[in-house]
Amino acid sequence: MRQPESILVVSPDATTLQGLTRALLQGGLPVTAALGWAEGESRLQRVPVSLLVADIEEVGPEELIMLRRLRAAFPHVGIIALVSLSTPEARAAKADGLVLAVLDKPIALAQLEEAVSSALSRKALH
Repeated sequence: MRQPESILVVSPDATTLQGLTRALLQGGLPVTAALGWAEGESRLQRVPVSLLVADIEEVGPEELIMLRRLRAAFPHVGIIALVSLSTPEARAAKADGLVLAVLDKPIALAQLEEAVSSALSRKALH
């Protein structure tokens, strides 16, 4: 029997992390939360994860390096980036396949649910 898809939510902000986690739990999927990238990477190494929802302020050169490192270390994990400021680097990350989607904050719950559903569907096909 196939294991249910699980989602890891990573945010540097506790309030945002709590809100995102609560919203995704309503969808009935297993969700794990991590406060900050150090905790997020630790959980990625210990917990089977299908999808990473990453609260990133702005995708710049440093974040692109981090996304490339995550993609190399965890190629089976899809990534959705939630950004406050859309940048050319954010569009490049999507075009290069580093992330499945880039969503601008503030984000509507329906938009997040649609992106997660789409990402999990795409991952199931691979």
